Amino acid sequence: MEESLKLQEQRDLHISKIYDLEQQKVKLNDVKSQLEEKLDKAEIQVNKTLIDAGYCRTELQSQKSLQVSSSAALEVHRLEKAALTKQLAERSSKITELEKEINRLKLALTTRSAPVPSVPAKVTPAQQPPKQSSALNVQDPINEPILDNDAKEELEEPNVNDNNDFDTNL
Repeated sequence: MEESLKLQEQRDLHISKIYDLEQQKVKLNDVKSQLEEKLDKAEIQVNKTLIDAGYCRTELQSQKSLQVSSSAALEVHRLEKAALTKQLAERSSKITELEKEINRLKLALTTRSAPVPSVPAKVTPAQQPPKQSSALNVQDPINEPILDNDAKEELEEPNVNDNNDFDTNL
C-alpha cells in the first residue's frame, strides 16, 4: 500500500504538473496571440510609414524641381529688370535732354534777341536737296531770273531801317 500511496502521490504530483503546464500553455498561447497582433499592427504601421516615406521622397523631388524652376524664372526676371532699368534710364536721359531743348527754344522765342545756337540736324539722304550739276550753277546767268535793276538792288541790299525782330536763322 505504501507503494500505491507513493504511486498515487506521484500520480497526483504529475497530474498537478500537467495541469500547471496546461495552464502555462494557455497563458503562453494568449501572450503569443497578443504578440502576433502587435506584430501585425507593427507591420501595417511599417508599411504605412514606407508608403509615407515614398510620398515624401516624391514631394521632395517635386519641391526641388520647383525650386530650380523658380530660381531660373527669378534670374530671368532679374535680367529683364536690368534691361528695362537701363532702357528707362536712357529714355529718362533723352526726355531730360528734350525738355532742356524745349526750354531753350521757348526762351529763344520769348526773347527773340538771343541767338539760337544751331542744332546739328540729322539729315537723311531723302531729305538732302538734290545736287545741281555744274551746268546749273547759280553764277550762271541762264538760271537767274530776269529782273530790272531796281529789283536786283532791293534783293542784294536789305533795308537796314526795317525794324524787323525776326531772326533769320530760324
